[in-house]
Amino acid sequence: MDLDKIKTRARNNAYALLRQRPRSEFEIRNRLKMKGYGGEVIDFVVGSLRRIGEIDDARFAKLWIESRMHLNPVGDVVLRHELKEKGVADPLIEDALSKKADEYDEYAIALNMAREQFARLKKIDRRKALKRVYDFLLRRGFKYETVRKIVENLTDAD
Repeated sequence: MDLDKIKTRARNNAYALLRQRPRSEFEIRNRLKMKGYGGEVIDFVVGSLRRIGEIDDARFAKLWIESRMHLNPVGDVVLRHELKEKGVADPLIEDALSKKADEYDEYAIALNMAREQFARLKKIDRRKALKRVYDFLLRRGFKYETVRKIVENLTDAD
């Protein structure tokens, strides 16, 4: 097969991936590599998609964070880890997280999650329930200081 057909097929594969959900450049490169395309073809496809704005890691990070905050809220620790796994550069991650801080009140989100979790644990010992809420929020990636304040808030309210 000639090089133009291979590039066209690779571009079509990349578009198919992007139709499923937004993806980072790293993800597109890896998926094309798994399909058996060479470095030259991958560079060509990724470069052309980047030029027309189909691949933009800054936009991807913003969309990823918005999606997570609406469907299954988590803290900055988890978001940072997920974006790193997706191959997003550290400066883009930090920029997206700082914009997230302007749009979402992490304390309020974590407090609502904690109240729901605490309400489910009414039948067990209060101290155990608070410990479970504390652990739950930490696993969800919320900052220690935020989690500590929320558990104190729950303790005072109880």
